[in-house]
Amino acid sequence: MRIEPMGEFMPQLKEIRAEPTEQVVGTFAEALQGLLLKAEAMDAQAIELKRRLLTGEPVELHEVLLAVEKAHLAFQTFLSIRNRLLEAYQELIRMPL
Repeated sequence: MRIEPMGEFMPQLKEIRAEPTEQVVGTFAEALQGLLLKAEAMDAQAIELKRRLLTGEPVELHEVLLAVEKAHLAFQTFLSIRNRLLEAYQELIRMPL
């Protein structure tokens, strides 16, 4: 089994050269923003499918349920990451200098 370097999965990491701290923070912020946008898009799709179902348009019930569950999981993932970041920040604040 071949072990792939992380650069294969995250092309943004290959571009980090000059100011690593600023670039890593920027890349991390972009990743979080991308996750939030993806969660919002999944939520919008679930809302649209629920609207179509309630107005009587032809839509499969399992599609609606899958879209709602995907949106829920995406939100829970984002919320978990936010909570972990908040805990890490609070721990940094409590550290004595």
